[in-house]
Amino acid sequence: MLTKENDIANITEAQTEELNNILQKWFNIKGDYCETLLQGIAHYKCDSGIMSDAYSSKDVDYIKEHMIHLLDEDGIETDEFYEEIHNYEDELEFINCSYELYKFSEKHNFVDEDVYSLATELEEGVRVA
Repeated sequence: MLTKENDIANITEAQTEELNNILQKWFNIKGDYCETLLQGIAHYKCDSGIMSDAYSSKDVDYIKEHMIHLLDEDGIETDEFYEEIHNYEDELEFINCSYELYKFSEKHNFVDEDVYSLATELEEGVRVA
């Protein structure tokens, strides 16, 4: 039996607090493609489908230092990169952040893309002008 996914617009105060607790360590991390990690993840998951859009600046540095052999001569991820990335996932912020957001969406039966988008909105709310 298929269940209807919850509408993120109906997120409860307790769920929002739970999400904010998850996000505290991910707020305002410098992104590579977008200004922040959370914006990059949302862009990747909701718009572009290009995984490198989700990278943080730290992820790019890590990839260049430890995974360079898995990139082609233009610095583009190869098939081997995608096959091997699981060996490096503990060190990559975009993977760890995405996974935590995905677990939250699964727990509360939200569409994961909606959670990624909401995360960026919550981040905007905590940024200092």
